[in-house]
Amino acid sequence: MNQKNTASKPRPPAPLVQYAGEKPPAPDWFAGALAKKTEAGSVVVDDATVRWKAWGERGMPGLILVHGGVAHKDWWDSIAPFLADTRRVVALDLTGMGDSDHRERYFMETYAREVIAAGETGGAFDAGAPFVAGHSFGGFVSLTAGMEHGEKLRGVAVLDSPIRPADEQRRSSPPSRGGTVYPSFQAAMERFRLLPEQPCANAYLLDHIARKSLKQAARPDGTQGWTWKFDPKLWDKLVYDRPPPAQLVDRLRTRVALFRGEDSRLVTDEIWAFMRETFGPDTTMVSIPSAEHHLILDQPIAVGAALEVLTGPGWGV
Repeated sequence: MNQKNTASKPRPPAPLVQYAGEKPPAPDWFAGALAKKTEAGSVVVDDATVRWKAWGERGMPGLILVHGGVAHKDWWDSIAPFLADTRRVVALDLTGMGDSDHRERYFMETYAREVIAAGETGGAFDAGAPFVAGHSFGGFVSLTAGMEHGEKLRGVAVLDSPIRPADEQRRSSPPSRGGTVYPSFQAAMERFRLLPEQPCANAYLLDHIARKSLKQAARPDGTQGWTWKFDPKLWDKLVYDRPPPAQLVDRLRTRVALFRGEDSRLVTDEIWAFMRETFGPDTTMVSIPSAEHHLILDQPIAVGAALEVLTGPGWGV
């Protein structure tokens, strides 16, 4: 047996190591996006505080954005500002993630209520039923909202959330991670990786979301350090009995559009074909070119443009 051929490839360095704590260069359009006015707020759902922020004026048609697993609302900072000229955009931190409270147990139905409550408090419902768009784990949360509260919504957009045949569905939660308290902000930044891992050419977006992912915490020796905001026991605490795909479609009480990164390692061509068969030929399905699973980081402008068309005035009938 050739040992050289069977040995696993060495893990590449974390993407932000090369910047040694400094911010990578960013295009002018991103600086403009960050300069857009936002409003911040919170709402209590089942005794836990849920944080949100919003772009655009209250009273315009609404769009609620739901981040992926162990992510946070600031993942949408490169997309939401460009949707805010014609709508009220609200992004929330699901509990156990971002700046929202942690819970003893997490349930998909509770997450769906958090989406609705943040949207209501943040002004996404002021002009009537809003759209909801969710990435990855947030796509499954959005689908749950569509099943539990679909009559309140104009539609749900699901971004690279793999819906597999029932016998191929994930049977257990991802492994728990996090909890380490790093000695410095730079040391923590240099450990940041996407989950699941993939290359991303937009280092300035990785840097931005990594900076927003950290909080100060005490180290075992009593000194101050930095750790990730998400609950390190999140996946262990999550209760999620995913319905079979056909049952999911039958239970939806609003329409759905499906997105993926064309090069996604999660929503492969085979899974994409299964999703097309399951949701039916009348379902909008969009593959974003030159994007992997984290398509909102790989191609933020393309994703923003697609959401503009899908949820924009005159199209969301």
